[in-house]
Amino acid sequence: MTRFCTAINCVDGRIQLPVISYLTARFGAEYVDLVTEAGPNRILGRQTDGVLCESILYRVRFLIQRHGSVGIAVTGHYDCAGNPAGPREQAADTLAAVKYLRQCFPQISIIGLWINERWEVVEVSEAMMGLLPA
Repeated sequence: MTRFCTAINCVDGRIQLPVISYLTARFGAEYVDLVTEAGPNRILGRQTDGVLCESILYRVRFLIQRHGSVGIAVTGHYDCAGNPAGPREQAADTLAAVKYLRQCFPQISIIGLWINERWEVVEVSEAMMGLLPA
């Protein structure tokens, strides 16, 4: 059976392949569906733009229904034009986005990812917050 997962990813092309590679291994998926926006961790973490939040949620719901996504990741990354905050603030946005998405989709595994300046993917956790530069 084909397995899909979903990345709520920034539109920045530099992070697409690292995120896809990470998620296929992390969720054991053959395919990664991409829902892209500029700075999605900020959009979902702060929820100040209801139209964009609903647009993202609509697309994620569609992918869950049509492809049976086994996991969802929301991303933040170094040098992001859509969320120009530093790594610590972006990690906080990502954790808030994960919390929000878990309320919307409690039946699915949801993780947050940080893509650093070397384009390496790291899962975001409360424990790593203190290790990140402001």
